[in-house]
Amino acid sequence: MPLLSAAQTLKQKELIMNNKAVVSKMYETVFNKRDISNVSLFISDVYPGTFGEQLQPLIAAFPDAQWVVKDMVAEGDKVVVFQQFQGTHKGTYQHIPATGKYVTGAGIVKYELKDGKIISSDVLTDRLGFLQALGAAINTDSSGTPVINNK
Repeated sequence: MPLLSAAQTLKQKELIMNNKAVVSKMYETVFNKRDISNVSLFISDVYPGTFGEQLQPLIAAFPDAQWVVKDMVAEGDKVVVFQQFQGTHKGTYQHIPATGKYVTGAGIVKYELKDGKIISSDVLTDRLGFLQALGAAINTDSSGTPVINNK
């Protein structure tokens, strides 16, 4: 297998840096500043579904929500973000009435980009931990026994 030329290596590094910049800017603009109107700057027309509309219920229920990028790794046309969601539950979310609780939740998202825009994403979050923080799921101790927390 032939080695990449210096020009190919430089082009690959530039692509990776540009893709990471697109994803970083999207977190800053769309997620944390809630500028859904600019989602088309980051999301391709071929993206399955409606990216901005998927975000709206979360933003409505957690109006102070912030997504903290803990780490970002990229290779080729893929960018993986290790993120932490933070926010106060002030509105109904997925049929869970507002609790007023401040919650955090860890997640990993893999974005695939083409021509500087996101064409797909795969999200993995700690939904059980998130629901437990809201009081919407049963907490257990290390043996699996339910723990009642009336705080």
